[in-house]
Amino acid sequence: MLSLSPYPAGLKSKEGIFEYANDAYRNLVNAPLDIKGLRDSDLPCDTAAFSDIFLEQDKLSLMHNKTIITIDVHNYANGVDAYIFTKQPVIINDVPWGVQFTANKVKDLINMTSFIEVIATDKAHLSFHTTRPLVPQLTPSQEIVLFWLLRGRQTKQIAQLIYRTPKAVEKQIANLVSRFSDYGISSRTGLIEYARGNGWLSLIPAQLFKIPMSLIINHDDQSD
Repeated sequence: MLSLSPYPAGLKSKEGIFEYANDAYRNLVNAPLDIKGLRDSDLPCDTAAFSDIFLEQDKLSLMHNKTIITIDVHNYANGVDAYIFTKQPVIINDVPWGVQFTANKVKDLINMTSFIEVIATDKAHLSFHTTRPLVPQLTPSQEIVLFWLLRGRQTKQIAQLIYRTPKAVEKQIANLVSRFSDYGISSRTGLIEYARGNGWLSLIPAQLFKIPMSLIINHDDQSD
């Protein structure tokens, strides 16, 4: 089934060793045809530097027997791009064996309900548009803060993600509230509700593609 998928996909053991990867994945990371037995660190791609992080994510998936969703930005074989990876635990006879993974481009998924429901927290009041709003105009810093704010990240978490101080993030949130004030927005909560319901989930900040990363985006820790 994975071999027929047009999307990058494969299987890795709990030790992080490839058992299989389809053509789409091997082309993505410039991997050889005989990928079986290799690790991420063996691949001729910039993703090799994240081998230990990938392994920790796989272990977390197996430890909790849960699907892990990550956002990955790397210099792949065809250049810098962002992908959403879905990592599902493979359990054989009640024994954790490894992880099955699939990947989709963020640009392809950003307007799809399936992606939005994964990375948005308030599904009960969620609506979305397929086009990016043109107003109000935001600065690059405001765009990246809003992107993570709409995905349920709190101030300290956003600060860590964009390498800023919590104080700087709070200032940007205040600036965002001010930018949206013409639409009756006067609070952080109001900003999130309005932005989610008026197309801003479609926003893909340019800054998202500037820093290589692999981050779990469906964890349960939402503490500030």
